[in-house]
Amino acid sequence: MSRLSITITTPIVLISALAIGLTVFLNVGKLDRTLGELEQSRLHFTLNNLRENLETGLDLGLPVKGLGNAQAAIDAEARQDPDIVSISVLDDAGAVAFSTGRPADTDITRLRTGMSNNLGVQVGAIELHYSRRAHDGFISAVSRQLTMAALAAVVISSLIAVLGIRLWVRRIRRTLRSIEATLDTSQPPLRRPDRHATALAERVNDSARNALQELERAERAITSADVAGTGL
Repeated sequence: MSRLSITITTPIVLISALAIGLTVFLNVGKLDRTLGELEQSRLHFTLNNLRENLETGLDLGLPVKGLGNAQAAIDAEARQDPDIVSISVLDDAGAVAFSTGRPADTDITRLRTGMSNNLGVQVGAIELHYSRRAHDGFISAVSRQLTMAALAAVVISSLIAVLGIRLWVRRIRRTLRSIEATLDTSQPPLRRPDRHATALAERVNDSARNALQELERAERAITSADVAGTGL
């Protein structure tokens, strides 16, 4: 590639790479936020269902530890979602009254909602631990796929840009050579001259001849005037 081609191609390739990379980054971030919001809504829905279920017993005056349906309720919710690490029912002192699940992972989401009786007094809480491994794994997989697609797009667009610019520069050089060959009659004519360049060069030649003719006429007129003045 010539220096001109490299000078033109480099910024185009860089701009394309930055634009594609920024698009991937924004799309992955938007997907991450949207998926997180959906998960949060689903977890809050689960907690609200559990709270309404358990508050029925609290409205009857039962203590948190006396809620006979609590263990079965949290076990059922934990079975429905494999990403739920654990669910705990806490009494008014914060002690665990009922629990289900497994030891907490290193990367979890913690959600908590209070439980109140029919007098509006908070007498306990429900705490849910949710693993983010599936979420992070999905986002990572999508990010890898989009990154590979972005790299392929950058390579393809770069090749197209390089090819197009090389053809464009070659066309410009051929045009310039055609103009030069047309203007300089001492050079042999090109085998495949550019017809547009030839027409342009011919117009330039015509303009130059017309200008020379005008100069010659002006010179003759001046000479004639001088001769006439001398004769007087």
